Amino acid sequence: MQKIKDMNNMSYYLNCYILILNKAHQTFINPYLKEKNVSYNQYELILHIYHDEGSIQGNIASACGTDKCGASRSLRILEDKKLITKKIDENNRRSYKLFLTEKGRKIVEDIIEKEIQWENYICEKMNIEKEKLFKILNKACISSLELIKKD
Repeated sequence: MQKIKDMNNMSYYLNCYILILNKAHQTFINPYLKEKNVSYNQYELILHIYHDEGSIQGNIASACGTDKCGASRSLRILEDKKLITKKIDENNRRSYKLFLTEKGRKIVEDIIEKEIQWENYICEKMNIEKEKLFKILNKACISSLELIKKD
């Protein structure tokens, strides 16, 4: 990773900053995930379930940008760890709805505290309100998704 003192003179594309930010975030959050015995990919899945309990397994994989087979393996591990439960979807008996167990919910809530700590630190250093930064980033995400759907 680039040295902090060299960052002020960077003239890369936007993608470089996004990659550095993502790598720094993973470096920050991974010790807490390791402490909870959860991988980063598993965390993305249970975080999605936390915010949308009862989601269908295939939809969660798509939302997390994971292929269905990889998501299925990770979800099976999460189920073995007693962090999630699966229930057959009444509307489509070939699909499963996913829910967090109390143990899973506790783990996600503990890690979310660290996420908030990271976000607050970044916003404080940037001297920007979190809501304003989120609005800017949301607009960038939507614009990027619109661009790739045009092609």
